[in-house]
This record gives sequence, structure tokens and C-alpha cells, in this order.
Amino acid sequence: MKILLINPPMVLDQDPRHYSIGIGYIDRTLRDLGHDVEILDIDGYRFEKEEVSARIRSSGPDIVGIGGLVTVYPYLHWLVPEIRRLTKGGKIILGGAVASSLKETCLGKLDIDFAVIGEGEVTIKELMEALEGRREISSVKGIGYRDKDKAVFTPKRELMPTLDGVASIDYGKFPIAKLLVNSGGVMQVHVQRGCPWSCTFCFNCYRVVANGVRYRKVRDVVEEIEYLKRTYRVSIFALSGECILSDKGWVAEFCREITSRRLGIKYRVTSRVDTLDEESLKRLRDSGCVIISLGLESGSDKILKVMAKGATREDNKRAAILAKRYIPTIEASLMFGYIGETEETVRESVEFFKEIGIKPYIFFATPFPGTKLFDMAVSKGRIKDVDDYLIGLDRASVMELTINLTDMPDDVYRDVIYAGVNSLRRHFLKRNILNFSVFRSISAHMRQSGIKDTAWKIIKDLGMLGNKG
Repeated sequence: MKILLINPPMVLDQDPRHYSIGIGYIDRTLRDLGHDVEILDIDGYRFEKEEVSARIRSSGPDIVGIGGLVTVYPYLHWLVPEIRRLTKGGKIILGGAVASSLKETCLGKLDIDFAVIGEGEVTIKELMEALEGRREISSVKGIGYRDKDKAVFTPKRELMPTLDGVASIDYGKFPIAKLLVNSGGVMQVHVQRGCPWSCTFCFNCYRVVANGVRYRKVRDVVEEIEYLKRTYRVSIFALSGECILSDKGWVAEFCREITSRRLGIKYRVTSRVDTLDEESLKRLRDSGCVIISLGLESGSDKILKVMAKGATREDNKRAAILAKRYIPTIEASLMFGYIGETEETVRESVEFFKEIGIKPYIFFATPFPGTKLFDMAVSKGRIKDVDDYLIGLDRASVMELTINLTDMPDDVYRDVIYAGVNSLRRHFLKRNILNFSVFRSISAHMRQSGIKDTAWKIIKDLGMLGNKG
């Protein structure tokens, strides 16, 4: 069959930085089955709607597959009718997090034929067999469809027990050079799926029980990195997964493989505070890890408990201080405005990040469908009109204050949050200006003394520049 896979724009006011891993895997899966597959990467190229329509028309697909995060939902209200208009009789399949988190809404509000819920590689194979008349639609697990205007959902599909059979992505189908420019040379490499934790703000299609996290084979990942290093100008490889360090055995093997092949790469990993240990950090440092992403989220035990982080302020402090000893850059996230946030909890977070000396990446609590935070926001009346809220998802940015989830009045809430943000910005700006002045002074003195190329190392070893964030 002729199949068109569409990657809608995720966040319209931000330049695209990464290719769609999900679309890439579905593309390869379908092509391995012998289908003629084309990718329309609206997000990557940022095509105008006229261009999108023209490309859909010229493609003439039998089937259109759409995937994306929940933030694409508003765009689908234009895209799906346009596909219907341009492809008479074609089937429309919606997958990705948007279909999984809004399955009833998508089938009720959008004129799609099928919703693929959860992992799609196996489901799409069986769904194609059904569309070719080789099996009954109702026998395909993990899908939703309409039967006489009624939404029908088949039994939930089990997660893939292993990622060994996941095919390689055809990177040539994405505008990788453009994406690398936008991301500053950072490129994602899919490593791991699944998370045994249940933070209330997080939506995860691949939620699993403890010890059920799945990884790709180390050799497959490293060979993919070697290929990407040869082919593209990648500065930093971002290992993609919910929590890379949750399996220390995999991490140890990965570090050994990177070191033994002498790849000389720089890379980034994700971790929780309770998965960090000194031995793993040493391995990471020695094999090229230069960034570790830690979801600290708050410096208040009260807020951490509401988030169900399973960590305390002291846990966060211990992990952050330990990570700073070995990894040059710590990406520590801070989320302001959570349910239960007060002036006191904001102050606790501000003082916490000043104390550990890490400039945080600041986000604002935003309830996304499929999360416990969304359910909490609805039940507490913070989201009064769900349909209206969903239509505005493309404007719901974690980088902006879009919704007040606290018990503070709106004007007080904004003043308190922005006071916390500005306090942190002033603190770290002042510290960096001071450290840079000291560095320039020492560096100039060392050059005058005939000492070269060591000033930066000495300053860094002394910890005078702290976290490069």
C-alpha cells in the first residue's frame, strides 16, 4: 500500500530540534513489510498549511498515519479534515502519545478511522493485515475504532518484552542538518523505554512495573552512534529514555563499549536522584558523559510529595552534589506552580538551588492529558472546560505561566512565582559574572608567567565556575 506518515508541529513558537523517533520506527516497520512509505515531516520543515495540502495531494496515499505528542491535538482539527478532503476513501490512523492519552476524545472529536494506543511497532503490523483482509479488525490488540458511531477499544496490547527487534531509523527521511543547527549539535539516540515510577506530572505510554524497563542492546546503540558520528556533525549524543541510569549493568557495558572503541564522543544521560552512585558516575565521566539531566523539580518536601517523586529535598541535595564531582554540566529541572505551591514552598526551592549551586532549568506546572496532574486539576476545578483547554494545548507551554493550579489568587500567584524566578536569575548571573572576572584575572597572570592551556583546567578543578548551566 501507499502510506503517508505525518509528523505534525509540536510547539509552533519553538524551532524544531529533534526528529520523530516514533515516526522513524513505524516507517521502517512498514517498509520492511513491503509497503511504499513517505514521511511528511511538518514539524521538522515547518511547512505552511498550503504546502502541507499540496504534499498530501501529490502523495495520493491509501493510508495516512499521524503521530505526535498531545500538543499536536489542536493542529489535528485542521489536518484531519484536510486529509479527508484530499484523500477520498483513504484510511486515517492516529498514534503516538496524543492517541494514547486522548483515545476517547480523538475518536469522538476527530474523523479518524483508528487510534493506535501504546507501542505501535507490533500493532501496526497486525492492523495492516486487517486492512488487507487477512484478519479481523477486532482481533488487533491496542487499537480503537468506531463501530456504528460507537467507539470500540480492543484489549490492551502487552508491551514489547524486548527492544532487540526494533529496526534502525532511516535518518535521511528527516532534515537532520537543520535540526542539528537548531539544537546546537545535540542529537537523540533511542536507548530505553519504560519507567517504574509514577510522578503525577508525567505521561508515559510505556509505564511498566519495577524491573520491567527495556533497553536496546548496547552494541546496536553504539554502532548507531558510530554511524551518526561519521554521517553528521553531532556535538553531543543525547541518550533518549525516561531514566537511562535505572539499569547500572547496561550503563557499565555501554561505557566499556564506548571506551574500547575509542569513539571520543560527548554524550548526555538522564537520571533520577535515587539511581546515581559514585561508581557509575566515574564510568560515565571517563567514557565521555558531559551532561546529566536530573529531575529535581522542587526544593520543598511538601511539593515533592504531591508530585509523587519518591525523593526528598535531602535526596536531591545528595545526588546533585555527587553528580557535580564528576559531570561538567548538570541539567537540573525546577517546576514552579504545582498544586499545593505557596510562597513558602517557592522560597524553599529558591534557597535549595542557591545552596547546591546549580542554576536550574525552570518550568511551570502544566497539566497534560493522561497525567494524574491533569485529573487533579480537573477535579479541583482548575480546568473548568476540558474541551476548551485541549484546543489550547498548542499554547500550553511549560515555559510560560498558563494556568494557576495553586490556592493563591492569580495576581499573588504570578507575583510569587516571578519573584522566585527573578531571585534565581539574579543570584546565578551575579555568581557567573564574579567567577568569570576571577578566571580572566588568573588566566592573564598565568599567560604573563608563560603558563599556557592550563588556566581553564585549574579554575574548573577548583570548582570556581560551578555548573556550566
